[in-house]
Amino acid sequence: MEKPLTKIICAVDFSPASDAVVRYAAAMHCANTEIIVVYVVQGEEHQNGLFRTHLHEFSRYSDMLSQNKAQARFTVESGEPATAILRYANEHHADMIILGSHGTTAIARLLVGSTAEAVLRHATCPVVILKTPDTNKDHGTI
Repeated sequence: MEKPLTKIICAVDFSPASDAVVRYAAAMHCANTEIIVVYVVQGEEHQNGLFRTHLHEFSRYSDMLSQNKAQARFTVESGEPATAILRYANEHHADMIILGSHGTTAIARLLVGSTAEAVLRHATCPVVILKTPDTNKDHGTI
Protein backbone atom coordinates (compact mmCIF):
# COMPACT_ATOMS: atom_id res chain seq x y z
CA MET A 1 0.00 0.00 0.00
CA GLU A 2 1.44 3.35 -1.07
CA LYS A 3 1.73 6.14 1.48
CA PRO A 4 -0.68 9.03 0.74
CA LEU A 5 0.74 12.25 -0.62
CA THR A 6 1.71 14.79 2.03
CA LYS A 7 0.69 18.36 1.15
CA ILE A 8 2.76 21.25 2.41
CA ILE A 9 1.42 24.75 1.82
CA CYS A 10 4.15 27.41 1.44
CA ALA A 11 2.59 30.85 1.78
CA VAL A 12 4.68 33.50 0.03
CA ASP A 13 4.63 37.26 -0.44
CA PHE A 14 7.85 37.45 -2.52
CA SER A 15 9.88 38.95 0.33
CA PRO A 16 13.22 37.58 1.58
CA ALA A 17 11.20 35.68 4.22
CA SER A 18 9.38 33.90 1.38
CA ASP A 19 12.66 32.82 -0.20
CA ALA A 20 13.60 31.21 3.13
CA VAL A 21 10.21 29.45 3.30
CA VAL A 22 10.61 27.93 -0.16
CA ARG A 23 14.22 26.85 0.53
CA TYR A 24 13.13 25.26 3.83
CA ALA A 25 10.26 23.37 2.19
CA ALA A 26 12.50 22.15 -0.63
CA ALA A 27 15.12 20.91 1.81
CA MET A 28 12.65 19.00 4.00
CA HIS A 29 10.54 17.36 1.30
CA CYS A 30 10.39 13.61 0.75
CA ALA A 31 9.25 11.44 -2.17
CA ASN A 32 5.56 11.55 -1.22
CA THR A 33 5.40 15.29 -0.61
CA GLU A 34 3.74 17.92 -2.76
CA ILE A 35 4.77 21.50 -2.07
CA ILE A 36 2.06 24.01 -2.95
CA VAL A 37 3.30 27.60 -3.17
CA VAL A 38 0.40 29.95 -2.41
CA TYR A 39 0.41 33.68 -3.09
CA VAL A 40 -2.52 35.84 -2.00
CA VAL A 41 -3.46 38.82 -4.17
CA GLN A 42 -5.08 41.72 -2.37
CA GLY A 43 -7.40 44.16 -4.17
CA GLU A 44 -4.94 46.99 -4.70
CA GLU A 45 -2.48 44.70 -6.54
CA HIS A 46 -4.93 44.12 -9.39
CA GLN A 47 -5.27 47.87 -9.83
CA ASN A 48 -1.63 48.94 -9.80
CA GLY A 49 -0.02 46.14 -11.82
CA LEU A 50 2.01 44.58 -9.00
CA PHE A 51 0.31 41.25 -9.53
CA ARG A 52 1.85 40.72 -12.98
CA THR A 53 5.30 41.71 -11.68
CA HIS A 54 5.04 39.24 -8.79
CA LEU A 55 4.13 36.33 -11.04
CA HIS A 56 7.68 36.32 -12.40
CA GLU A 57 8.85 35.37 -8.91
CA PHE A 58 7.13 31.98 -9.26
CA SER A 59 9.79 30.97 -11.80
CA ARG A 60 12.52 31.62 -9.20
CA TYR A 61 10.67 29.44 -6.71
CA SER A 62 10.21 26.75 -9.35
CA ASP A 63 13.98 26.74 -9.90
CA MET A 64 14.63 26.44 -6.14
CA LEU A 65 12.22 23.53 -5.81
CA SER A 66 13.33 21.69 -8.94
CA GLN A 67 16.96 21.72 -7.76
CA ASN A 68 15.79 19.50 -4.89
CA LYS A 69 13.53 17.48 -7.21
CA ALA A 70 10.50 18.56 -5.20
CA GLN A 71 7.02 18.01 -6.61
CA ALA A 72 5.55 21.52 -6.71
CA ARG A 73 2.41 23.35 -7.67
CA PHE A 74 1.72 27.09 -7.68
CA THR A 75 -1.54 28.87 -7.01
CA VAL A 76 -2.80 32.41 -6.58
CA GLU A 77 -5.66 33.13 -4.19
CA SER A 78 -7.36 36.44 -3.50
CA GLY A 79 -8.52 38.18 -0.35
CA GLU A 80 -7.12 38.84 3.08
CA PRO A 81 -3.90 36.76 3.36
CA ALA A 82 -4.52 34.79 6.57
CA THR A 83 -8.12 33.96 5.61
CA ALA A 84 -7.14 32.91 2.08
CA ILE A 85 -4.25 30.73 3.30
CA LEU A 86 -6.44 29.00 5.89
CA ARG A 87 -9.27 28.48 3.42
CA TYR A 88 -6.92 26.97 0.83
CA ALA A 89 -5.27 24.71 3.40
CA ASN A 90 -8.64 23.42 4.61
CA GLU A 91 -10.08 22.90 1.12
CA HIS A 92 -6.99 20.98 -0.02
CA HIS A 93 -6.45 19.02 3.22
CA ALA A 94 -2.98 20.39 3.90
CA ASP A 95 -0.75 18.44 6.24
CA MET A 96 1.37 21.48 7.10
CA ILE A 97 1.60 25.21 6.43
CA ILE A 98 4.96 26.98 6.24
CA LEU A 99 5.19 30.77 6.18
CA GLY A 100 7.64 33.49 7.04
CA SER A 101 7.48 36.20 9.63
CA HIS A 102 8.86 39.66 9.08
CA GLY A 103 9.50 40.14 12.79
CA THR A 104 7.22 43.07 13.53
CA THR A 105 7.42 44.55 16.99
CA ALA A 106 5.41 43.12 19.88
CA ILE A 107 3.30 46.27 20.17
CA ALA A 108 2.37 46.17 16.47
CA ARG A 109 1.41 42.49 16.77
CA LEU A 110 -0.81 43.24 19.77
CA LEU A 111 -2.56 46.11 18.02
CA VAL A 112 -3.00 44.80 14.48
CA GLY A 113 -1.95 41.15 14.53
CA SER A 114 -0.05 39.49 11.73
CA THR A 115 -0.75 36.97 9.00
CA ALA A 116 1.60 34.43 10.57
CA GLU A 117 -0.03 34.68 13.98
CA ALA A 118 -3.55 34.46 12.58
CA VAL A 119 -2.65 31.36 10.57
CA LEU A 120 -0.97 29.81 13.63
CA ARG A 121 -4.02 30.45 15.82
CA HIS A 122 -6.65 29.13 13.40
CA ALA A 123 -4.99 26.38 11.35
CA THR A 124 -6.21 22.80 11.68
CA CYS A 125 -2.79 21.39 10.75
CA PRO A 126 0.76 22.02 12.02
CA VAL A 127 2.23 25.43 11.17
CA VAL A 128 5.91 26.29 10.80
CA ILE A 129 6.80 29.98 11.02
CA LEU A 130 10.29 30.94 9.89
CA LYS A 131 11.43 34.22 11.36
CA THR A 132 13.65 36.20 9.06
CA PRO A 133 16.17 38.46 10.79
CA ASP A 134 15.64 42.16 10.25
CA THR A 135 18.44 43.10 7.87
CA ASN A 136 17.61 46.82 8.09
CA LYS A 137 18.89 47.18 11.66
CA ASP A 138 22.21 48.92 12.15
CA HIS A 139 24.36 46.39 13.97
CA GLY A 140 27.41 48.64 14.23
CA THR A 141 30.99 47.46 14.01
CA ILE A 142 33.19 45.67 16.48
